[in-house]
Amino acid sequence: MNISPKIKQIALGVSAGALVLALATGCASTTAQSADDSAAAQNRQYMATLNQQVSEIGTAADDFQKAVADSDVVTMQAKVSAVDKTIEDIKNTDATDRLQTVKDDYVDALCTLDDAMKAYVQLYTDVQNGSVSDARYQQRLSDVQNAYNSGVEKMKAADDAVVKISNE
Repeated sequence: MNISPKIKQIALGVSAGALVLALATGCASTTAQSADDSAAAQNRQYMATLNQQVSEIGTAADDFQKAVADSDVVTMQAKVSAVDKTIEDIKNTDATDRLQTVKDDYVDALCTLDDAMKAYVQLYTDVQNGSVSDARYQQRLSDVQNAYNSGVEKMKAADDAVVKISNE
């Protein structure tokens, strides 16, 4: 009844996204210097901010995974709240016109991963309360895993969008 490896993959996916963003920030600075320096600086600033925010989510996801391993529902819920707050910060951070689609893609991916974490906490709580049959547990776990996989795919697409922009 433990999807600890899946939650760990969430953290790895987010960390990989942060790495790609960090690399893209460097690439963007090289590519964009031939264009408007002000726009390039704004793009770099936004990407640096987004990178930091995604890193915070990666840390919270790592802590969430540790809480899952420790069967610590209170910490799981606290980490989901931390992820929620960071997603709100991302939503409230202004992106340049050029990077608005990237922002939207990351928000969508992160919200999907966040929903999977919330669903896992609810499932785990229900299992602890004894209110889930074995058959229902398997279906709900499958739903959580599918949501997680969808989020990972969306993160990959957002990462690809960053790489594409950095190569232009």
